[in-house]
Amino acid sequence: MEFENLVVEVDGPVATITLNRPDALNSLSGGLMDDYAAALAALNTGDAVRVIRLRGAGRAFCTGYDISGRAKQRDDVRGTSDAAAFPVTAPVPAEPHIAHFGEGRVFLEREFLRERIEYWLRLWNYRKPVIAQVHGYCLSGGLDLLATADITFAAAGTRFGHPAARGVGIPLLLGMLPLKVGASRTKRLLFTGDLIDAAEAREWGLVDYVESPDDLDAVTARYCQRVAMQPMDSLSVHKHVTNRWMEIMGARLGSYEGAEFDTLYHTSPVYGEFVRRIAEGGLKAALAWRDDPYKTTPDQS
Repeated sequence: MEFENLVVEVDGPVATITLNRPDALNSLSGGLMDDYAAALAALNTGDAVRVIRLRGAGRAFCTGYDISGRAKQRDDVRGTSDAAAFPVTAPVPAEPHIAHFGEGRVFLEREFLRERIEYWLRLWNYRKPVIAQVHGYCLSGGLDLLATADITFAAAGTRFGHPAARGVGIPLLLGMLPLKVGASRTKRLLFTGDLIDAAEAREWGLVDYVESPDDLDAVTARYCQRVAMQPMDSLSVHKHVTNRWMEIMGARLGSYEGAEFDTLYHTSPVYGEFVRRIAEGGLKAALAWRDDPYKTTPDQS
Protein backbone atom coordinates (compact mmCIF):
# COMPACT_ATOMS: atom_id res chain seq x y z
CA MET A 1 0.00 0.00 0.00
CA GLU A 2 1.91 3.04 -1.27
CA PHE A 3 0.96 6.72 -1.15
CA GLU A 4 2.75 9.91 -2.09
CA ASN A 5 2.12 11.78 1.16
CA LEU A 6 1.99 9.10 3.85
CA VAL A 7 3.37 5.69 4.83
CA VAL A 8 1.22 2.72 5.90
CA GLU A 9 2.65 -0.16 7.96
CA VAL A 10 0.73 -3.12 9.36
CA ASP A 11 1.72 -4.97 12.53
CA GLY A 12 -0.84 -7.70 13.08
CA PRO A 13 -4.20 -6.10 13.96
CA VAL A 14 -2.75 -2.55 14.09
CA ALA A 15 -2.06 -0.39 11.04
CA THR A 16 0.14 2.69 11.47
CA ILE A 17 -0.44 5.63 9.15
CA THR A 18 2.42 8.14 9.18
CA LEU A 19 1.84 11.58 7.67
CA ASN A 20 4.91 12.01 5.49
CA ARG A 21 5.38 15.63 4.50
CA PRO A 22 8.12 16.42 7.06
CA ASP A 23 9.56 19.34 5.08
CA ALA A 24 6.13 21.00 5.28
CA LEU A 25 5.65 19.93 8.92
CA ASN A 26 2.86 17.63 7.68
CA SER A 27 0.59 20.50 6.76
CA LEU A 28 -2.63 19.27 5.19
CA SER A 29 -2.40 19.64 1.45
CA GLY A 30 -5.19 18.38 -0.78
CA GLY A 31 -2.96 15.45 -1.74
CA LEU A 32 -2.33 14.46 1.86
CA MET A 33 -6.02 14.66 2.73
CA ASP A 34 -6.89 12.52 -0.29
CA ASP A 35 -4.21 9.97 0.60
CA TYR A 36 -5.39 9.75 4.20
CA ALA A 37 -8.98 9.06 3.18
CA ALA A 38 -7.81 6.49 0.62
CA ALA A 39 -5.61 4.70 3.17
CA LEU A 40 -8.46 4.47 5.67
CA ALA A 41 -10.76 3.15 2.95
CA ALA A 42 -8.21 0.49 1.99
CA LEU A 43 -7.85 -0.57 5.64
CA ASN A 44 -11.59 -0.60 6.30
CA THR A 45 -12.37 -3.98 4.75
CA GLY A 46 -12.39 -7.00 7.04
CA ASP A 47 -11.24 -7.33 10.64
CA ALA A 48 -7.63 -8.41 10.22
CA VAL A 49 -6.76 -4.77 10.95
CA ARG A 50 -8.87 -3.51 13.86
CA VAL A 51 -7.05 -0.38 15.06
CA ILE A 52 -5.43 2.56 13.24
CA ARG A 53 -2.50 4.45 14.75
CA LEU A 54 -1.96 7.93 13.28
CA ARG A 55 1.33 9.79 13.66
CA GLY A 56 3.52 12.30 11.82
CA ALA A 57 7.05 12.11 10.44
CA GLY A 58 9.70 14.70 11.26
CA ARG A 59 9.52 17.56 13.75
CA ALA A 60 5.74 17.90 14.08
CA PHE A 61 2.54 15.90 13.96
CA CYS A 62 0.67 18.48 11.85
CA THR A 63 0.89 22.28 11.67
CA GLY A 64 -2.48 22.82 10.02
CA TYR A 65 -3.83 23.31 6.53
CA ASP A 66 -1.35 24.00 3.76
CA ILE A 67 -2.04 27.64 2.89
CA SER A 68 1.18 28.29 0.97
CA GLY A 69 -0.74 28.35 -2.30
CA ARG A 70 -3.96 29.75 -0.88
CA ALA A 71 -4.29 32.72 -3.24
CA LYS A 72 -4.12 30.51 -6.33
CA GLN A 73 -6.03 27.66 -4.68
CA ARG A 74 -9.07 29.82 -4.01
CA ASP A 75 -9.49 30.47 -7.73
CA ASP A 76 -8.60 26.91 -8.79
CA VAL A 77 -11.01 25.22 -6.38
CA ARG A 78 -13.80 27.71 -6.00
CA GLY A 79 -13.87 29.04 -9.55
CA THR A 80 -13.46 32.61 -10.71
CA SER A 81 -17.09 33.65 -10.98
CA ASP A 82 -18.69 36.11 -8.61
CA ALA A 83 -21.98 37.98 -8.49
CA ALA A 84 -21.01 40.12 -11.48
CA ALA A 85 -19.34 37.42 -13.60
CA PHE A 86 -20.68 35.26 -16.41
CA PRO A 87 -19.91 31.53 -16.77
CA VAL A 88 -16.79 31.14 -18.88
CA THR A 89 -18.12 27.99 -20.60
CA ALA A 90 -21.21 29.58 -22.16
CA PRO A 91 -21.50 32.50 -24.58
CA VAL A 92 -22.82 35.71 -23.11
CA PRO A 93 -26.06 36.69 -24.88
CA ALA A 94 -26.59 40.26 -26.00
CA GLU A 95 -29.42 40.66 -23.50
CA PRO A 96 -28.54 38.30 -20.64
CA HIS A 97 -31.19 36.60 -18.56
CA ILE A 98 -30.80 36.59 -14.78
CA ALA A 99 -29.74 32.91 -14.96
CA HIS A 100 -26.64 33.88 -16.98
CA PHE A 101 -24.93 35.76 -14.15
CA GLY A 102 -23.10 32.74 -12.72
CA GLU A 103 -22.42 31.79 -9.13
CA GLY A 104 -21.42 34.13 -6.33
CA ARG A 105 -18.07 33.56 -4.67
CA VAL A 106 -19.69 33.30 -1.23
CA PHE A 107 -21.95 30.48 -2.45
CA LEU A 108 -18.99 28.65 -4.01
CA GLU A 109 -16.97 29.11 -0.83
CA ARG A 110 -19.80 27.74 1.31
CA GLU A 111 -20.19 24.67 -0.92
CA PHE A 112 -16.45 24.01 -0.86
CA LEU A 113 -16.34 24.21 2.95
CA ARG A 114 -19.39 21.99 3.36
CA GLU A 115 -17.76 19.36 1.16
CA ARG A 116 -14.63 19.51 3.32
CA ILE A 117 -16.70 19.18 6.50
CA GLU A 118 -18.42 16.13 5.04
CA TYR A 119 -14.95 14.69 4.42
CA TRP A 120 -14.02 15.12 8.09
CA LEU A 121 -17.34 13.80 9.38
CA ARG A 122 -16.91 10.64 7.29
CA LEU A 123 -13.52 10.11 8.91
CA TRP A 124 -14.98 10.85 12.35
CA ASN A 125 -17.50 8.03 11.80
CA TYR A 126 -14.88 5.62 10.46
CA ARG A 127 -15.83 2.28 12.00
CA LYS A 128 -12.39 1.32 13.35
CA PRO A 129 -10.74 3.07 16.32
CA VAL A 130 -8.16 5.70 15.39
CA ILE A 131 -5.47 6.40 18.00
CA ALA A 132 -3.48 9.60 17.44
CA GLN A 133 0.17 9.91 18.44
CA VAL A 134 1.24 13.57 18.37
CA HIS A 135 4.51 15.37 18.92
CA GLY A 136 6.10 18.74 18.24
CA TYR A 137 3.12 20.79 17.09
CA CYS A 138 -0.57 20.05 16.54
CA LEU A 139 -2.07 23.22 15.13
CA SER A 140 -5.23 24.35 13.33
CA GLY A 141 -6.07 21.58 10.84
CA GLY A 142 -4.13 19.23 13.10
CA LEU A 143 -6.91 19.79 15.63
CA ASP A 144 -9.36 18.48 13.01
CA LEU A 145 -7.26 15.33 12.78
CA LEU A 146 -7.58 15.00 16.56
CA ALA A 147 -11.33 15.58 16.28
CA THR A 148 -11.60 12.50 14.07
CA ALA A 149 -9.37 10.40 16.33
CA ASP A 150 -10.81 8.49 19.28
CA ILE A 151 -7.91 8.67 21.75
CA THR A 152 -4.79 10.84 21.71
CA PHE A 153 -1.29 10.27 23.10
CA ALA A 154 1.02 13.28 23.12
CA ALA A 155 4.72 13.76 23.71
CA ALA A 156 5.58 16.04 26.59
CA GLY A 157 6.29 19.50 25.24
CA THR A 158 3.92 19.23 22.27
CA ARG A 159 2.20 22.53 21.52
CA PHE A 160 -1.47 22.80 20.58
CA GLY A 161 -3.60 25.64 19.29
CA HIS A 162 -4.99 27.58 16.37
CA PRO A 163 -2.68 30.48 15.48
CA ALA A 164 -4.69 30.94 12.28
CA ALA A 165 -7.40 32.45 14.50
CA ARG A 166 -5.33 35.59 13.96
CA GLY A 167 -6.92 36.79 10.76
CA VAL A 168 -7.41 33.55 8.79
CA GLY A 169 -10.45 31.65 10.10
CA ILE A 170 -11.41 28.51 11.99
CA PRO A 171 -10.57 24.81 11.69
CA LEU A 172 -13.32 23.15 9.65
CA LEU A 173 -14.53 20.99 12.55
CA LEU A 174 -13.24 23.54 15.06
CA GLY A 175 -11.40 20.49 16.37
CA MET A 176 -14.73 19.80 18.13
CA LEU A 177 -13.18 21.97 20.83
CA PRO A 178 -16.45 23.11 22.46
CA LEU A 179 -17.37 19.47 23.14
CA LYS A 180 -13.87 18.50 24.22
CA VAL A 181 -12.69 21.43 26.32
CA GLY A 182 -15.77 23.63 26.84
CA ALA A 183 -16.81 27.03 25.58
CA SER A 184 -14.52 29.34 27.56
CA ARG A 185 -11.36 27.34 26.84
CA THR A 186 -12.26 27.22 23.15
CA LYS A 187 -12.54 31.01 23.19
CA ARG A 188 -9.20 31.29 24.98
CA LEU A 189 -7.57 29.46 22.06
CA LEU A 190 -9.46 31.38 19.38
CA PHE A 191 -9.38 34.92 20.79
CA THR A 192 -5.55 35.14 20.84
CA GLY A 193 -4.23 32.24 18.78
CA ASP A 194 -1.88 31.46 21.68
CA LEU A 195 -0.71 27.87 22.18
CA ILE A 196 -0.95 25.49 25.12
CA ASP A 197 1.45 22.67 25.96
CA ALA A 198 0.72 18.96 26.31
CA ALA A 199 0.28 19.07 30.09
CA GLU A 200 -2.38 21.78 29.84
CA ALA A 201 -3.98 20.02 26.86
CA ARG A 202 -4.39 16.91 29.01
CA GLU A 203 -5.83 18.95 31.87
CA TRP A 204 -8.33 20.50 29.45
CA GLY A 205 -9.32 17.13 27.96
CA LEU A 206 -7.85 17.74 24.51
CA VAL A 207 -5.48 14.77 24.84
CA ASP A 208 -5.71 11.63 26.94
CA TYR A 209 -2.13 10.65 27.76
CA VAL A 210 1.18 12.53 27.90
CA GLU A 211 4.38 10.53 27.57
CA SER A 212 8.07 11.37 27.32
CA PRO A 213 9.18 11.88 23.71
CA ASP A 214 11.44 8.83 23.95
CA ASP A 215 8.61 6.57 25.14
CA LEU A 216 5.74 7.94 23.07
CA ASP A 217 6.01 5.59 20.10
CA ALA A 218 6.37 2.37 22.11
CA VAL A 219 3.67 3.27 24.64
CA THR A 220 1.17 4.22 21.93
CA ALA A 221 1.94 1.07 19.93
CA ARG A 222 1.37 -1.13 23.00
CA TYR A 223 -1.93 0.57 23.74
CA CYS A 224 -3.11 0.07 20.15
CA GLN A 225 -2.31 -3.64 20.38
CA ARG A 226 -4.28 -3.84 23.63
CA VAL A 227 -7.32 -2.15 22.04
CA ALA A 228 -7.03 -4.59 19.12
CA MET A 229 -7.66 -7.51 21.48
CA GLN A 230 -11.38 -6.67 21.16
CA PRO A 231 -13.38 -8.09 18.24
CA MET A 232 -14.18 -5.65 15.43
CA ASP A 233 -17.93 -5.70 16.08
CA SER A 234 -17.40 -4.71 19.70
CA LEU A 235 -15.03 -1.87 18.85
CA SER A 236 -17.35 -0.54 16.15
CA VAL A 237 -20.39 -0.55 18.44
CA HIS A 238 -18.50 1.16 21.26
CA LYS A 239 -17.21 3.85 18.93
CA HIS A 240 -20.47 4.56 17.16
CA VAL A 241 -22.71 4.64 20.22
CA THR A 242 -20.36 7.21 21.76
CA ASN A 243 -20.31 9.25 18.56
CA ARG A 244 -24.10 9.08 18.40
CA TRP A 245 -24.25 10.74 21.82
CA MET A 246 -21.95 13.47 20.49
CA GLU A 247 -24.25 13.93 17.50
CA ILE A 248 -27.22 14.32 19.83
CA MET A 249 -25.19 16.93 21.71
CA GLY A 250 -24.76 18.82 18.43
CA ALA A 251 -21.42 17.66 16.98
CA ARG A 252 -22.71 17.21 13.42
CA LEU A 253 -24.93 20.29 13.25
CA GLY A 254 -22.25 22.40 14.90
CA SER A 255 -19.71 21.25 12.31
CA TYR A 256 -21.95 22.28 9.43
CA GLU A 257 -22.55 25.64 11.09
CA GLY A 258 -18.80 26.13 10.92
CA ALA A 259 -19.06 26.35 7.13
CA GLU A 260 -21.50 29.23 7.43
CA PHE A 261 -19.32 31.24 9.81
CA ASP A 262 -16.06 30.47 8.02
CA THR A 263 -17.63 31.54 4.72
CA LEU A 264 -18.62 34.84 6.30
CA TYR A 265 -15.14 35.33 7.71
CA HIS A 266 -13.53 34.75 4.32
CA THR A 267 -15.32 37.87 3.06
CA SER A 268 -13.64 40.04 5.71
CA PRO A 269 -11.05 42.69 4.74
CA VAL A 270 -8.35 41.20 6.96
CA TYR A 271 -8.65 37.76 5.35
CA GLY A 272 -8.43 39.33 1.89
CA GLU A 273 -5.31 41.21 2.95
CA PHE A 274 -3.72 38.02 4.33
CA VAL A 275 -4.32 36.18 1.04
CA ARG A 276 -2.99 39.17 -0.93
CA ARG A 277 0.22 39.17 1.13
CA ILE A 278 0.72 35.45 0.49
CA ALA A 279 0.38 36.05 -3.25
CA GLU A 280 2.74 39.02 -3.29
CA GLY A 281 5.36 38.19 -0.66
CA GLY A 282 4.97 34.51 0.15
CA LEU A 283 3.58 32.69 3.16
CA LYS A 284 6.49 33.50 5.49
CA ALA A 285 6.05 37.23 5.01
CA ALA A 286 2.29 36.99 5.45
CA LEU A 287 2.69 35.04 8.70
CA ALA A 288 5.20 37.58 9.99
CA TRP A 289 2.74 40.41 9.26
CA ARG A 290 0.03 38.47 11.12
CA ASP A 291 2.02 37.29 14.13
CA ASP A 292 4.66 39.96 14.84
CA PRO A 293 2.29 42.23 16.83
CA TYR A 294 1.61 39.37 19.27
CA LYS A 295 5.28 39.17 20.14
CA THR A 296 5.11 42.57 21.84
CA THR A 297 2.35 41.55 24.30
CA PRO A 298 2.55 38.99 27.11
CA ASP A 299 1.67 35.40 26.21
CA GLN A 300 -0.95 34.35 28.74
CA SER A 301 -1.26 30.76 27.45
